[in-house]
Amino acid sequence: MGLVINILIRLAIFYFLGEVLLFADDPRFAGKAIPIRNLIIVVSLSLLFPALYFLKKKWSKYPFWFDNLYLSIFAFDMAGNSFNLYDRYFYFDLLPHFHGTGAISAVIAGAFGLPVLSAIGLANIIHTVLEAQEYYTDVLFKTHNVRSIGDTVNDLSVGLVGAAFYIGFLMLVRRRAKK
Repeated sequence: MGLVINILIRLAIFYFLGEVLLFADDPRFAGKAIPIRNLIIVVSLSLLFPALYFLKKKWSKYPFWFDNLYLSIFAFDMAGNSFNLYDRYFYFDLLPHFHGTGAISAVIAGAFGLPVLSAIGLANIIHTVLEAQEYYTDVLFKTHNVRSIGDTVNDLSVGLVGAAFYIGFLMLVRRRAKK
């Protein structure tokens, strides 16, 4: 089942990439640097787990569920753009920030074995770097990703909550698996 879900998520990501490349001037995508960002995701970041598994032999068995959780971060963000949810619903972007930071913290702890507090910290450092990238892309390239300082503060705040929530869930699953 994990393999099937993995394939479906990867197909969705490729669909969303194709959509933004074909319709880059569509109001859903225009002025946000989405085509280049999605291309980077598909070409590099989405291949992290396959590369670590096949090239580095990181795990004895492919960690489909952690890869699926990892890929869902990108798919959720891309779906939000495709379905125009970011522009249609003012606070929609809080959901991907909650999920993204939470999911990456669970992946860091679960698939890579970092202690949970380290995973929460690293996930939030990554999230802060992404927020800074959004802000400075707006400043330097005149895109429009960040609405205000309040938007950034809210994004970072829900990221903290998301990381704590997902790590709490991971710890609960681990505890139940030991019983």
